[in-house]
Amino acid sequence: MKKPITICLLWVFTLHHAEAKCVNPGSSVNDSIPDKSHMTIIANYSHINSISQLLSHFKAKPVLIDLWATWCGPCKEEFSYSDTLNQYLDKKGIELIYISFDKEEEDSTWRNAIAEYHLSGHHIRANKALQDELTTLIWGAKDAYSIPRYLLFDKMNRLLDDDVPAPSDGVRLYQKIDKKLISQ
Repeated sequence: MKKPITICLLWVFTLHHAEAKCVNPGSSVNDSIPDKSHMTIIANYSHINSISQLLSHFKAKPVLIDLWATWCGPCKEEFSYSDTLNQYLDKKGIELIYISFDKEEEDSTWRNAIAEYHLSGHHIRANKALQDELTTLIWGAKDAYSIPRYLLFDKMNRLLDDDVPAPSDGVRLYQKIDKKLISQ
């Protein structure tokens, strides 16, 4: 019987000077990169099969979800607004979760993109069950979707908006989030 292989990823950022932790892929410890760039791969993400299961990790906090994929050009263009978005979300106490629709065989491409674009926040690569639930909830059918797409959930994990403006919309996005969170 083979022992689990410990995966160690070391990402060196000249801009953020972040370093990664080494973790056993079967452990419940998050892969994380400390520092301002706070990038966390959610532990055991491949076993998260529903939105409620995912959001249970973020009790009592509002959550903004970014649906994306490494092959999506418009998704990657939006990442250039990440610093401003993160400043706003940090100030408001809102958690950011990036959900990738990349396939399992694209795992290393997905992880490299997180590092390359300095995506601060929590990360998960959606398995088929989670992806199907999201696409059915938002677009009404499995395997029918258009990304990037942004979802806002309140502190009670209730969906407030399944189509908030993109980070490139700046003030319009922040006003919509403020309005949705205040009105609940």
